[in-house]
Amino acid sequence: MTLEHRYRATIEYDGTDFLGYQIQAEGRTVQGEIERCLKRVTQTSVRIDGAGRTDAGVHAIGQVIAFNVTWRHTLKDLHRAFNATLPHDIIISDLRITDPAFHPRFKALSRTYQYHVINQRWPSVLQRRYTYHVQKELDVTAMNEASRLLLGSHNFASFGKPPQGHNTVRNVIEAGWSATSDTQLTFSITANAFLYRMVRTIVGTLIQVGLGRLAVSDVKDILDAQDLTRSAPPAPAHGLCLVSVAYP
Repeated sequence: MTLEHRYRATIEYDGTDFLGYQIQAEGRTVQGEIERCLKRVTQTSVRIDGAGRTDAGVHAIGQVIAFNVTWRHTLKDLHRAFNATLPHDIIISDLRITDPAFHPRFKALSRTYQYHVINQRWPSVLQRRYTYHVQKELDVTAMNEASRLLLGSHNFASFGKPPQGHNTVRNVIEAGWSATSDTQLTFSITANAFLYRMVRTIVGTLIQVGLGRLAVSDVKDILDAQDLTRSAPPAPAHGLCLVSVAYP
């Protein structure tokens, strides 16, 4: 007997050629490609739910989706068919049957993003799609000092807009910079949820601290102002990656 199940998938994608995660009337999106793939594989129209809506150009290695589908074969067969049908810039890294009530956005406890910077004189040709090139040497110590001011529950209206409603309070669990090589820096941030462009705007502001154009104390003043015009412009999308989503 064939039964409908709810499936949970972890997906990776190179966001370079997408207009973002969420399906749109026109243009290529991650959701649109996955739903098109599911229709080819299952011969039915399927709507997927996602953990978050990444912007155009943003990448993911830990985006989580869920969908209901009737499938006559094994889970491995579905996984294999999925990846054989998806375009080259999306892959399903994990697929499993989940609880019928599971929703990747509403059940999530936190999300973790990373932003990658290459800090050297010349850009890197091979990493140009995934790192933001900053030519002048950055003061990582000052950037980390400023990052600590963001920890905890705050009104982050100075760093983004709510995707829906009016609530701009978010709880940041982790935020900090680390050097992955002599020239590469990674900013990692974990929060219960994020505002629209919040991570990129935080990164753009912290880079101004690293360049000496803002003082560490300025970041506290910007946060307290709850005014989006006070922060620096958002860093480019291509340096950002959704790394993981945590669940109970």
